[in-house]
Amino acid sequence: MKDQRRLLHKCMHAEIPVFVLCGSDACAVDALNEYYRIATEKGCSREFLDDLRLLINDFAQFQQEEPEKVAVPD
Repeated sequence: MKDQRRLLHKCMHAEIPVFVLCGSDACAVDALNEYYRIATEKGCSREFLDDLRLLINDFAQFQQEEPEKVAVPD
């Protein structure tokens, strides 16, 4: 999760499908937690998992501090 912008740009430039979650998405924290579970099962590195956990915490903190900005996607 260190350089999300670079990854997004690289995927877009190479026409590789990419999926983006926004902190205002009410489903995002659950989706990221499930991704964490799968990443753990698949054997992702500790560094990747630690970075992912920090990202999940950032999403959760944003949603807790800014609940008026959080909504179910339409």
